[in-house]
Amino acid sequence: MKNFKILHIPSAVGGNAQQISRQMKLFGIQSYSWALSSNSMGLGKDADKFIYKETDNFFVKELKRFFSLKYIFIHRVVFFNFGSLLYTPFPSYRYTKEKGINFLRLYSYSKYRYILYRIEICLLKLFKTKVFVQYQGSDARQKDYCSSNFQVMLPEHARSYTRKDRLKDLNKREQIKHFDHLAEGIYSLNPDLMHVLPPRTRFLPYCHIDLEIWKSTQISLSESRGILKIGHAPSNRDVKGTDRIMKVIQDLQSTHGNRFEFHLIENVPYEKVMDAYQSIDILIDQIYGGWYGGLAVEAMALGKPVLCYIREDDLKFVPPEMVKDLPIIKTVTETLKRNLISLIEMPYKDLVDLGKKSRQYVEKWHCPRKIVRGLIEEMNLC
Repeated sequence: MKNFKILHIPSAVGGNAQQISRQMKLFGIQSYSWALSSNSMGLGKDADKFIYKETDNFFVKELKRFFSLKYIFIHRVVFFNFGSLLYTPFPSYRYTKEKGINFLRLYSYSKYRYILYRIEICLLKLFKTKVFVQYQGSDARQKDYCSSNFQVMLPEHARSYTRKDRLKDLNKREQIKHFDHLAEGIYSLNPDLMHVLPPRTRFLPYCHIDLEIWKSTQISLSESRGILKIGHAPSNRDVKGTDRIMKVIQDLQSTHGNRFEFHLIENVPYEKVMDAYQSIDILIDQIYGGWYGGLAVEAMALGKPVLCYIREDDLKFVPPEMVKDLPIIKTVTETLKRNLISLIEMPYKDLVDLGKKSRQYVEKWHCPRKIVRGLIEEMNLC
């Protein structure tokens, strides 16, 4: 391998960057991951360095962030994640309704962040740093585009478009534009983001879990009892459509209540979620987003069938063979009840076969070693 260091920075959101870094090390590359702070869900907790602690006060956090700009001088290659530099501009909407001293403080901090953001970009160019970036969701997703172009969308995108929303969208577009000029490679973990990202953006499947740890387990459904254990694990109830999902579950209780159990997996520490997922037979991921997330990958890795809304128009950004292999039970609000009844009444053997297909899909399309090997070749790191 070439004798240089690659850094993954600045977020631990989803744990994807940390797994990529870990796999690069296994390929003999000097790879490191830094995150501003640990993720509350436990993902990315094994980053090589956390820049500050959540318990640090504001000034200590900012001082530690400033001195972390040294990363530019010691790494020839940087893979930014969550569509962010170390100094992502402070969103201006946060001070639009403030008054007096609070306005002055927020306005000054916003300008400070933007100046450091521009300095960071200039330093990266000056030192000819090889830059890559991955987008993961809300870092690129824009409300005005979603509300105008998607028939089924996240509830927050269906609500009225406010000045705050406009400022957020403009802020994201400006950052995307800067990365388009700065980055040699742009990646997206969700296909819907590619509607608003530069045309050269490449789709990158989730690769945040170790498949040697997340091993398939046979569906626990008892043939004699015929009780299907339906799970739903919302990190954000609004985003996942939890209220609507639970309404359908309540409706099913009157007709199939003796045939299934519903498990709401919520606020569970990440180190315990595997046990929680192993205790269910199928997973309802989400009914609005348009693509499955890291949660669905984890469930499929354990051999669990997954129900999820898949937006057909986004599939043009996904490899055709991956689309063909997709084992997800495509579901919208109108079909959720019907799909659940079909699974409740499905023969045990067919459920097990569907679970096996889910595991095989993850092994083929979400294997971190395969994905990172491809990244290394694309980034010319070998």
